[in-house]
Amino acid sequence: MQVHGILNTVSWGIMMPIGVMMGRYLKVFDGLGGTWFHLHRACQSLAFLIAIAGFGSGLYIGNHNGVHHVPHRCVGITLMCLASAQVCVAVFLRPKKDHKYRIFWNIFHYIVGYTTIGLAIWNVLKGFDILNAEKMWKKSYLGTIISLATIAVILEVITWIWVCNKKRTKNSQDRAVIGQQQT
Repeated sequence: MQVHGILNTVSWGIMMPIGVMMGRYLKVFDGLGGTWFHLHRACQSLAFLIAIAGFGSGLYIGNHNGVHHVPHRCVGITLMCLASAQVCVAVFLRPKKDHKYRIFWNIFHYIVGYTTIGLAIWNVLKGFDILNAEKMWKKSYLGTIISLATIAVILEVITWIWVCNKKRTKNSQDRAVIGQQQT
């Protein structure tokens, strides 16, 4: 049971949120090019592979040790379905950036991704309760999630400032070019 908990805490509970943050916050920095995407994909892929092992160990525990926690199990199955759909859609159905349907793909990707992260955090916390883990482990995980959330908020502010400044600079340059053309 500890292996199941460790694999899922690391994959669903820590790596996937970090992978989301990489995708969300690294792409705004011009100098990175496509590196943000490769980091996002690598982190999410590794997390997904570890999650498959964690899911398999959970199924084994449920089938061989008679341990059944219906809500935890149902959310775990839902997570695997959502993550599998996310992977299939990302790999096989992602339109090019300028395709007219890309907006719908983005909406799907965001909704499924953020739903998966929310459910994963809930399920990891539920797993700590099921295992009657020492309070230290649950508090440590909560501290990690709170730290990641704090970093995300800070990065969100930095990202908005960065994007707004880029737009303001571009608009100023565009107005200067238009002013020069009119003279």
